[in-house]
Amino acid sequence: PAKCSRARASSAPARKGCLRIACSGTGGPPGGDPGAGGPGGGAGGMGPGGAIVGDTVMATCDSPPCAAALLGRIAATTVAGIDQRSGATMPVGEDIYGPFEAGFGEDQNGILEQLGCSSGELGHVGGGIDTLTAQQMVAHQCQITLPRIEGNSFVALLDECGGHTMSYHFHESLSCLYTTDSGSAHSAQVGQGGDGRFLYGKWEDFGASELPKLDACGGHFGVTPDSNGVTLYHYHVQDAAPFTFGCFGPMPVGGEVYKMVTVGECRALYNGCGDSDAGTVATADGTRDYDFWCPCFDRGGSNVAAVELAVFDGPESAYTCTGATCVGKQAVASLTSPTGGEGGGGGDSSSTTRATSPTSGSPRIASGCMAVVAIAVAAIVAPWSLV
Repeated sequence: PAKCSRARASSAPARKGCLRIACSGTGGPPGGDPGAGGPGGGAGGMGPGGAIVGDTVMATCDSPPCAAALLGRIAATTVAGIDQRSGATMPVGEDIYGPFEAGFGEDQNGILEQLGCSSGELGHVGGGIDTLTAQQMVAHQCQITLPRIEGNSFVALLDECGGHTMSYHFHESLSCLYTTDSGSAHSAQVGQGGDGRFLYGKWEDFGASELPKLDACGGHFGVTPDSNGVTLYHYHVQDAAPFTFGCFGPMPVGGEVYKMVTVGECRALYNGCGDSDAGTVATADGTRDYDFWCPCFDRGGSNVAAVELAVFDGPESAYTCTGATCVGKQAVASLTSPTGGEGGGGGDSSSTTRATSPTSGSPRIASGCMAVVAIAVAAIVAPWSLV
C-alpha cells in the first residue's frame, strides 16, 4: 500500500497490494423540489452550490449562503502532502468531498471482511451518513476495532490523512497537509472551496491550543496567515462532521454587513434537513437520532437537535463583519475531477436543491463506496477496469 498509485484513472494493472474496486453505492440523496432536478446519475452533473460533481470546472457561489454538493467534490487541495506511515504522496488539486458516503452494500462485502467483519453482511451501512459515524457503525456491527494498527498498517475506512480510494479524495482531517510543529499558530491553508474561499487546518492558534468558533458552514471571520492582516471569511477543518464545509457562507445582512451562518440557516439550504427520513444510528456509544443527508450539525454534533453553535453566544461583533473585504476571495482554480463525483450527484445549480441518486451499477472506482486504501493486502487482482 505504501507504493500504491494515487492516479485517479489508469488502464494499467493494479499494483500488488493495491485495492481496486468498482461498484455502486447503496443509494444517494433524494432529489430536490419538483422540477429542480438536473442531470444526475452515474456520470455526475453540476451539483447544488456550484461544486464539482463530474468532469466540470468548479463554479462559484455568487450569492451566499449556498448548499454544497452532498456527494462528490466540493473543494480541492491547494498544497501537497505525504502520509508519513505509508509514504504515499498527495499532489495539489486532490479532491475534497463532503461528509457523506453513498453507503456500504453487497458490493463492499469483500472490503468489510478485509476490515475484519466475519461476514460483510454485518457491516452494511446506508447512504447519507458521515464517514466518522459510518466507521463507528461498521465497528459496532462487526464487533471490531476501527481504526487500528496492524504491524505498520493503518486499518480504517479512511487513511491517517483523512482520505481514501484509488480515486483518492479527502473527507476528514487533511492532517497530512499542514504542520502542528511547536510554535505554530493559525493553521496553514490547505484547500479552496467551491465558493472560492479558502480552507485552513483545524487550529486558530496551535501554540495556545485554541480552536476557532465556527458557524454551521464551518467558517468564521478572522485574519489568516495569508490575508495580509485583513479579516475575512474562511473555513477550518473540524474533527467532527461536517469536517470541512457544511455549506458556503457567510450570510449577507444588508449593505456591506455579513454574519456567520446559524444551524437553522444552514438547514434551510437543504431539502433533506428536517424531512421525514430521520432515523437512528447505533454505535458502541449507544443509539442516537440522525437526519440522513443533512450536513448541518449543532453544538452537540447532532443534525437533528438544534442547540445553537457557541459563537452565537457572544456579542454580535463576534459573528459579524462589515466591509467588502469580509467576503474577499480569489478566483477559483480551474480544476477538473477526472473520475466524476461520488456516486453521481446531479441537480441544477440552485442552492436549495439536493443531489439526485446515483445510477445503480455505475462501473466506476468506488469513490462512493468507502473503498479502503489504508489496509495492507497481500495481493488483490480485481476483475474490474478503471474508467
